[in-house]
Amino acid sequence: MAATYGNVVPDSAFPEDELKEILRLLDAVPTLVCVNLERPAVLPEIAARAAALVADYGASDTALLDVAFGRARAQGRLPVELPRSMAVVEASRPDVPDDTEGPVFPYGHGLNL
Repeated sequence: MAATYGNVVPDSAFPEDELKEILRLLDAVPTLVCVNLERPAVLPEIAARAAALVADYGASDTALLDVAFGRARAQGRLPVELPRSMAVVEASRPDVPDDTEGPVFPYGHGLNL
């Protein structure tokens, strides 16, 4: 089993080649990015370039599209923080939740429209 740092595992960042392709697409066209957060992810570059970012915890495609097209209200809060990099994750205390420096989205971040 991989080592963990709180809730974050070492492969929580996107592979470099995959990230480059995602960023190329985000730079080309305004994009709503839906990230399945079965665990915290390291995605500061994606968050900065996406037109909108949705955290998905297993919602149906229909439910996500209803929110995207304004047929349903988006609401929710993050149950974990989304760290800025794996370096800050590795520098954090593994036995203390939400301990990374300057997370992209802190614990509890979210909305209620």
